Amino acid sequence: MDNDKIKIKLERHKWPDEIEKEKKSKIKIWQTIIIVTVSLAIGWTFGFVFSQQEPLASNANIARFERVYNRLLSGWFFTQDMEDPASELIENAINGMIDLNGDPHTSYMTLEESQIFTDSIDMSFVGIGVQYFADENLITRVFKESPAERAGLLAGDIMLKVDDLSIADMTEDQDLRDYILGERGTEVDITVNRLGETITFTVIRDSVNALTWGEMVDDNTAYLEIASFGSNLKYATEIYLSHFKNEGAKNLIIDFRDNGGGYLDAINELSRLFFESGTTIYYEKFTTGNEVEYVVDHDDAVYEYDHITILVNGNTASASEVFALALRDNLGATIIGDVTYGKGTVQTQVQDGVDSSFLKYTFAKWYSPLKESINNVGIVPDIEVKLPEIFYANFISSEEAINVHVDSVHDAVAYVQKGLHFLGYHTGRTDGYYDTKTEAALLKFKADVGLDTGDLIDENTITSVYSATIKEWSFNKKVHDTQYQRALEVMQP
Repeated sequence: MDNDKIKIKLERHKWPDEIEKEKKSKIKIWQTIIIVTVSLAIGWTFGFVFSQQEPLASNANIARFERVYNRLLSGWFFTQDMEDPASELIENAINGMIDLNGDPHTSYMTLEESQIFTDSIDMSFVGIGVQYFADENLITRVFKESPAERAGLLAGDIMLKVDDLSIADMTEDQDLRDYILGERGTEVDITVNRLGETITFTVIRDSVNALTWGEMVDDNTAYLEIASFGSNLKYATEIYLSHFKNEGAKNLIIDFRDNGGGYLDAINELSRLFFESGTTIYYEKFTTGNEVEYVVDHDDAVYEYDHITILVNGNTASASEVFALALRDNLGATIIGDVTYGKGTVQTQVQDGVDSSFLKYTFAKWYSPLKESINNVGIVPDIEVKLPEIFYANFISSEEAINVHVDSVHDAVAYVQKGLHFLGYHTGRTDGYYDTKTEAALLKFKADVGLDTGDLIDENTITSVYSATIKEWSFNKKVHDTQYQRALEVMQP
């Protein structure tokens, strides 16, 4: 068996990662907090052109497929509903071949779909580099080394105007985001209210990297949020680590919640900031039985901390799971939160040399430095901590009208009850039965937000509860984030 083991330096191997395409509809903490970008968490790397491979299927099986294909193309009644039957039948056959084999991480994509996913994982865009809460136009974050920071914008500023356009006068079909984004090198004037004073800043648009954000929590502890394992992650992370070092940080909280993974190169490069040369980060095992060990190899100085805690949840997947385990196994980091997604497989991506489509397929499994596989299981945190119930509730949205009154049982009632409990209006049941105590809490909430529909729970009611919940979380996150609070407690001497 020793002859089958190969040791490979990290920077010489490319390995992609991803999270599942769709997850159960839940409240996502950041859904209504607008970052001036589009963010998905799907990753891959490029491989060889698969039209150059030798066919593995037998001639008899290919001939059988062609007979069925030709029969459908020439005689199937529903081809008349297709724009391009010849192409669509082939695409459906490919997707069926993939979907029916039980691997959610193998997929077939067009060139356009591949480009969208590639762009999204890097979380890079041209803009000014702020994150803001849409309802208030309140800037909640200014990314380091961004155009906004260079211009002087600060978290807490309330945006009033973009150039000469008043945000208050925008119509429903006008999106503030569209006015902030623009071409690199162009100017945009942002007028803000800062503690009662109206100030206008001229910002020169440039590339913005939203992969990371961080801040000093206190004199000894820093907080770093890593949203995706994009191609510029090492650079984006080191901006904050260098700042933390200058501020004297001894402890570090790394937030991998809702981080669905990304590129292998991002893991490789990020490892150079935390691990000494010679450290094992993970293993891969292939269909052949061969095992590959990935070891950090560099001469750079690393950023050292007395203690590291890692925040995870059910959407922490793939590369973020790899890195969390590497930090735990090698540096003794403490993992806090919910059980992670559990994606322990490895994919490669190959491009068709004829139509430029992409096939991404699983070819290996990965294991932690201690040879642990978390595939379909996830990482069980060292300290399990739950958030308030509302953050695990299914968001109720339907094309059919929801009209629920007192003395009814409905999923929408459970959602509203949990939201009202989070908002401090309700202390009773949250099981979906609409009792009079729930009614009293809802009527108080409706009076406060200006809804006048009596005891009715409809989609407008649900949306209002949802919006209020996200707003409260955004403004008072440190109060409600029990996982973050536990991480701070762990840091105490």
